[in-house]
Amino acid sequence: MDVRLRSFAEALENFAYLANVDMRALAATLDPRLIDGLQNGKAQKFQYTLELCWKAIKVFVKQHEGIDEASPKKVVKAFYLAGYISEDDYLGMIQAIDDRNKLSHIYEKREFDLIIARLARYAEILRRDLDTMQQAAI
Repeated sequence: MDVRLRSFAEALENFAYLANVDMRALAATLDPRLIDGLQNGKAQKFQYTLELCWKAIKVFVKQHEGIDEASPKKVVKAFYLAGYISEDDYLGMIQAIDDRNKLSHIYEKREFDLIIARLARYAEILRRDLDTMQQAAI
């Protein structure tokens, strides 16, 4: 579990930094193509970090609760039902999983931009998930 949490923590640190970069401020000085690349990088970091998160939660709930679920949403639901996260964070995680899935098949800039705008919030939720797992591991 320590290796999973460490990998998740490292990915989250990088993702949270990118999620909170003010792209509008950068847009004043950078080429729009570079901004587009940075936004796509944010999306990629989000997908990777969320994947590490739910897989760490999967191991966590199996070790602490004896629950063995296979899908990301069921894993997060088990984490919530066991009392490790609030209802708001549970609903945020479900939305994050839905957004991660949409990013693979998104073709409209407006929809992409709406998801990108939620990434800073998702980073906060993932931070609380990590903190919860780390505290329980002590």
